[in-house]
Amino acid sequence: MRKVVSVGLLPAVAVLAILQGCSKPKECPKVAPVVDDSRVITAEESYDCSVVDSSNPLKQVWCEAKALFDASSVAADQEAFGTFLTGFRQGINDARRAEASTVSREALEGQNEKPLEAGYRAGYNGVVKQLGFLEYDCRDGKQASEYKDRWCEAEDAYRVAGVGNSDNPFLKGRFIDGYMAGGRVALTVPTSMESFFSGENPEGKQPAIFRPEGEQQEEQKATDIAFYRGFDEGYKAMIASIRESINQVMQQMQIPDNMQMPEGLMPPEPDQGQ
Repeated sequence: MRKVVSVGLLPAVAVLAILQGCSKPKECPKVAPVVDDSRVITAEESYDCSVVDSSNPLKQVWCEAKALFDASSVAADQEAFGTFLTGFRQGINDARRAEASTVSREALEGQNEKPLEAGYRAGYNGVVKQLGFLEYDCRDGKQASEYKDRWCEAEDAYRVAGVGNSDNPFLKGRFIDGYMAGGRVALTVPTSMESFFSGENPEGKQPAIFRPEGEQQEEQKATDIAFYRGFDEGYKAMIASIRESINQVMQQMQIPDNMQMPEGLMPPEPDQGQ
């Protein structure tokens, strides 16, 4: 189809040149072509994933997204892959910056997933998995272990502390790491019986932990704060647990007034002459 150019949109010199013609090339004014930019057509991004090149991040991410898309519940609509890919990249970017997930990290049962949300969830959870974050479902009573019990205890402390969003596995993971470390350090701090019964936290010859100072990036600062806050909570919780255990032992060691001990084990009567 030929494009009709309105004469009123061109400069007067150009109009005269078009109507009268030019006898010499140098006398002809340069007229910029009229471009219709209402629709920009770009080549669709596509790669051959038979051989994944790890040195090409665009291809690697594209191929990862394509494999996850084909195995997802939205794969019936192949035209939705572009939307899935956009969400996939957004999820990776938010996870890379330790941001909280903007969508539920688990698909809601009985509801149809949207391609954008499905892609975002796949990208975000993929980063969490690649970084090796250990997570438990504390509502599941299966596969109980001592570590899982302590992990769930730390997760409860994270919720109460209000350090960050419960959908942020990065802040929660750092808090739990700090909680575990604080509890372990509390077991190694030199203490005395008096320090436990005085109601004050025992202290050794040096602080339990030293917080470095200085300017940091906002994301790094948030995760660092989560770790130190978790350390404090874990340290205090372990001290309280030790104090409670000692109190229970001391109570069990007390002899009731009406209890008769075997002969030879009864404590001597106090000297009435004193």
